[in-house]
Amino acid sequence: MHKQHTFYELRWPKARQSRLQLVLTMLDRVVDWAVFQQSVDAAINYPRPGNGRRPLSLDTMLRIHVVAWLTGANDRQAEELLIDSPSVCSFCRVDDVAPRPPDAETIGNFRRRLAKAGLETVVLKHVGDTLAKRGVSLIPGQIAEPRWCGPLL
Repeated sequence: MHKQHTFYELRWPKARQSRLQLVLTMLDRVVDWAVFQQSVDAAINYPRPGNGRRPLSLDTMLRIHVVAWLTGANDRQAEELLIDSPSVCSFCRVDDVAPRPPDAETIGNFRRRLAKAGLETVVLKHVGDTLAKRGVSLIPGQIAEPRWCGPLL
């Protein structure tokens, strides 16, 4: 199926990728998000769509959590990253034309839910271990400067 281009991609189709965009692209390729999502879903009993407002997908929330860890962002900064960065929106599977991205409170509630289940560090360890198997070490950086240390995959 053909992916529809965003305004960002149409505006600068041949633009150089930022460091953050390169890291997120590699992370998307390497981590098996489906298996990861199933194991977390079983542990935290993530809400299902019902009669009320539809919750964001678990996949999206896990990706936001990983991006916040990589960039050293708190909940408010993670929300602003989603608003400001098309590459972060794309990685986290947040629709560019959606009415709004998840707010800081939603991100914080998810982080607390992971912490309550004892999974906050397990999530990040899983990502680190997956990368270590490929010979890559990912060093969280300041604000938006994570570095990919290893071969490009």
